[in-house]
Amino acid sequence: MHKLKSAILLFLSGFIAPTSAGASIETATLTNHFIASAEYRPGQSSKPAVLVIHGFLSTRNFLTVLNLTTALADSGYTVLAPNLSLGVNMRDVSLACEAIHMHTLADDLAEINFWVEWLVSHGHKTIVLLGHSVGSLHGLLYTLEFKNPAVKKLIATSLVDMESVISVAVSQAQIKKAQALLKRNDNTLASYQLSYCKKYVAPPKAFLSYASWTGQSVLHALAKTSVPVEVILGGSDSRIGAAWPKQLRNAGVNLHVIPGANHFFSNEHEFDLLDSVMVALRSVH
Repeated sequence: MHKLKSAILLFLSGFIAPTSAGASIETATLTNHFIASAEYRPGQSSKPAVLVIHGFLSTRNFLTVLNLTTALADSGYTVLAPNLSLGVNMRDVSLACEAIHMHTLADDLAEINFWVEWLVSHGHKTIVLLGHSVGSLHGLLYTLEFKNPAVKKLIATSLVDMESVISVAVSQAQIKKAQALLKRNDNTLASYQLSYCKKYVAPPKAFLSYASWTGQSVLHALAKTSVPVEVILGGSDSRIGAAWPKQLRNAGVNLHVIPGANHFFSNEHEFDLLDSVMVALRSVH
């Protein structure tokens, strides 16, 4: 399981110009020589540190994530918000679906683990993972692959699986196609549907690392994790299936649904989301 650590980062390079009062951009060089960055906003030592994980192909500056980061920092929480590199040096913009995607989910989890360990090395012994969308899935899978005792909770906003906006038939056909290529050691690039991407270009191994996380796989992961998980969904989220909230509840997941909110908790619902996150954080000591 800890083979994922082969992609863990080597060292932290230090301080760059602050982005806002009290904040800094921290950078790290990966074993593949790409450089990743995270915004660090130190807060009160009595409160847990929050590691914020952005959504699929996005960055920490995506509005939903940025609003949460800013509000939590303003409330005294230490916040660390990395940009997953996705195989791009100092990536600070979202990747297009049509780009060539060589990165894997294992690479993403290894980077998350680096930033968790970075927080621990800076004196933070109580850490909460806060994900949005596929970032919530990243957080969940991280708790299975890296059992860091400092991680006390996962707050999973807009938790999705990787076939949530794709028909099951299309998803299964694509997975079967990619598995056949992989079995023949054929690393040919192909175009797939993945998450919200209608044209996601990747080799089979990279594609399968994400696509294999179907709804049932996510429910199984929720049942296996030893870290407390709280899921927050929008009641009008068009990126999840109608049955998803019921499936989560039936699986015993601690679920809160914000009526009328979409996948991004836009407009007035951003305050409802923040209130729900704050409540979830109060139970962590």
